[in-house]
Amino acid sequence: MFETVRRLRRSARVGRTAARIYFGYKRTQRRVRNLPPEAAAAAWEARHEEFAETLYRLATDLRGLYIKSGQFIGTRTDLLPEAYTRSLSRLQDAVPPHPFGVVRATIEEQFGAALEDLFARFDAEPLASASLAQVHRAQLPDGREVVVKVQYPEVAGLVRLDVRNMRTLVGIVARLERNFDFRTVVNEIASQVPLELDFEREAEMTRRVRQNLAHLPGVVVPAVVDGYVRPKVLVTEYVDGARLLDAERRDAHAPDRAALAQAITSAYGHQIMVDGLFQADPHPGNILVLPGGRVALLDFGLTKELPDAARRGFARLVLGTANRDGETIIAAFRELGVRVRNEDPEAVLATLAILFEPRPIDAGPRELRVRNRAMRANPVEQIPGDLVLLGRVIGLLRGVCASLGAPLSPMQMLRPYAEQALSR
Repeated sequence: MFETVRRLRRSARVGRTAARIYFGYKRTQRRVRNLPPEAAAAAWEARHEEFAETLYRLATDLRGLYIKSGQFIGTRTDLLPEAYTRSLSRLQDAVPPHPFGVVRATIEEQFGAALEDLFARFDAEPLASASLAQVHRAQLPDGREVVVKVQYPEVAGLVRLDVRNMRTLVGIVARLERNFDFRTVVNEIASQVPLELDFEREAEMTRRVRQNLAHLPGVVVPAVVDGYVRPKVLVTEYVDGARLLDAERRDAHAPDRAALAQAITSAYGHQIMVDGLFQADPHPGNILVLPGGRVALLDFGLTKELPDAARRGFARLVLGTANRDGETIIAAFRELGVRVRNEDPEAVLATLAILFEPRPIDAGPRELRVRNRAMRANPVEQIPGDLVLLGRVIGLLRGVCASLGAPLSPMQMLRPYAEQALSR
């Protein structure tokens, strides 16, 4: 009975939020008709600020898929008002952890043993907390230092409900924002999250990616600890490195920034276009910089296998973009299943820049208006889930290359892997 009431309240909260956003924007549309341009812009900005904070509170209160969706949307500086990306980007590093008692109970239930029998030491304070799980550092009885990933107990039971609720919420957004249909994002999340909740599958994916990248000297994937894998608990070796955003420690490990950008790009280029199996939830927290300029890739919960046709289509898209060849890009779009309203090569190049290039940090109002007009003039009418996830990878790589001052764009650095994929 209590669980039923909790689910009803959860759905009602989302429904109220969706209605509040929809009717709030409708009221603003009516109110600004008779206002001068500056006053109208201020009214819209105030409304964006209000509802961006509303969605942030919704995500942090309900957690789970709402945080994951907010994290994704928070990276789309190209498609949403800045107020939304500014608020929702806080979800990348500010997910509240669960109490240690909940973590202990999950581990002991999964292994059927006391925590003290499983680990010689277990740090109660988590290293990080994410949308579906949190990770703790520990030591095995044999002395090995490890990382323990523990799934939140309530997540699995709420997946279907949350997906249905998010479709309602995003359906409202689709009525207001027609440049990009975020229902594609929700559909992709709905198909992938059940896989993310299976840590035994994640262990298998981690082993496969580790084997695929073993010959790349600059890339490390932590080993899975045999015997310490359960559906809701996964133990891997601990890797000591600098977070990508910790500039001081990162530069001490990798003073050659351009080489570091190339190492990260190569790791993803090999996964996507050579192996057809890639880490599809990239963000700076999943990348560590090690001494000697090596990089460690963490967290393979969302790991995507690409069909050969999608792998080749993306390789053609990389080459077309690197060469600024609109005709090749159009052919790649058709092969990938992307449909835009206007297939004129110049219009497609403009749309591609918006989809795969993050908005410059110092972009002024005029540049933002130009980008928005270009997107409205040639909206994406259809995009497959594979490309939604690939777009996240390219967005990460562009941000990495920009922050490290790499002389080449990610698409240019990915060119050798695209050529290798097509030559095969």
